Amino acid sequence: MSRIFPALSLCSLLYLLPATLHAQNIQRFDQHYEGVLGTTLDLTFYGPDPNAMEQAADAAVAEIARMDAIFSNYRDDSEVARLNRERSLSNASPEMLDILELCARWERVTQQRFSCKLWRINQIWNEAEKTQILPDRAALLTLASATASVEPTFDRSKRSITLPDPVELDLSGIATGYIIDHVLALTRQNLRGATAIKLDIGGDAIYWGHPPLSEGWRVAVANPMSTSDSDILTTLTLDGLAVTESGHANRFRSIGGQNYSHIFVPATGWPVENGIGVATIAPSGVSTEAAAKAMTQQSLSAAITWINAQPELDGLGMDTFGNKATSNQWKAYVAETLPDEASSVLSLNYTLPSFQAQGSYSRPYVAIWITDQKQNLRKNLLLLGDEQRWARENSRWWRQVGRVYPKIDGLARPTRAPGEYRLAWDGRDDAGALLPAGNYTLHIEAARQNGGHDYQSLPFTLGVAKTVELPGKGEIGKLVMDVK
Repeated sequence: MSRIFPALSLCSLLYLLPATLHAQNIQRFDQHYEGVLGTTLDLTFYGPDPNAMEQAADAAVAEIARMDAIFSNYRDDSEVARLNRERSLSNASPEMLDILELCARWERVTQQRFSCKLWRINQIWNEAEKTQILPDRAALLTLASATASVEPTFDRSKRSITLPDPVELDLSGIATGYIIDHVLALTRQNLRGATAIKLDIGGDAIYWGHPPLSEGWRVAVANPMSTSDSDILTTLTLDGLAVTESGHANRFRSIGGQNYSHIFVPATGWPVENGIGVATIAPSGVSTEAAAKAMTQQSLSAAITWINAQPELDGLGMDTFGNKATSNQWKAYVAETLPDEASSVLSLNYTLPSFQAQGSYSRPYVAIWITDQKQNLRKNLLLLGDEQRWARENSRWWRQVGRVYPKIDGLARPTRAPGEYRLAWDGRDDAGALLPAGNYTLHIEAARQNGGHDYQSLPFTLGVAKTVELPGKGEIGKLVMDVK
């Protein structure tokens, strides 16, 4: 969990829904923020009162900021930082007491595969990445064993907490889920007339209610073992459920030319090795976060066996060989299964460059799509951002594509660092039909708030092998397209 709002940018839009729904006074309200808990915040509300929805969004942001001041290890003035320094508190907040109870519960449920006591170990690995010298494995094991053998003590009536040595708290593995659950409850209280609410913090999200004319929120699940934006495993229909993804491909420490997972094994203090990637769904964000961390440390079969034994939890797992398995009830939520990257006929490696900007830096909105010889849209490959919100910036994409873009309400994905990305296409159009051989064009457009607006196109012939490279251009970095 990182510092909240070091540089905050906001985009918001109120949508008028179709006439039949507008007559019932149901409208859609969206807001997007950068720099929230070190990532993004996306809010979507459906309700009758635009002013109330805007006020509810403001209240949600303020509440997230308040809880960041309690849980963040990256703020010297936070409550958890003060507890780690002073070793005891006599005026602990209700939220801190709540989360310590939840940490203890999930440590038991996961048989100590999940822990909130790993801040000292985390700091050792941060220093190792700086010095490029691996920690001593035996010393880490000794520290991990000593940490696992003791627990924080707390008394709700006295609002007191005491940390035994050598425990230092790191709440990042559960705090986002706690915040999501808490802010959803607050938003529902503030929006009595709301029919549906989405709250997404960097891909960890909760979806409540039914958007109009739907059976639930439509959520795409990315491959947790892949760095590809378009490697989507399936889509789910969710109502009243949270979703979390966790994996090792997108977040790691690089030491001595080798990558080490950001997820630690509490029993050893060493990063997970050959871990699986997972997606979890449950009625609460706390449950999905803690369960996901625990599953990534197990074999595929053991993880699925474990989650099947947990009430109100379901999940999907994938190992390093591409083998997939799901819990018994997972299929009940599946809306659509999508083709995997192995069946691709075209791949694109692309880079989003970083800029030194005065004030806040906003990541660019990006669209990638394919048209035929007559410039008819055949396939949307990628949309980062909300198409109606930034249509005026990405005008070329909006004219050709935006009005017919298929509706996806959210994307479950592991948190990823900025930089180089990859996507793939299996040769099918947006309706799922295979396209015939012939001439097509791949388009990529990027626009950044307070930044540039750039466009590149790459013609190709479907069925003819070809590799095309283009140098970077403004908001779009180097492109490498490979047609099989």
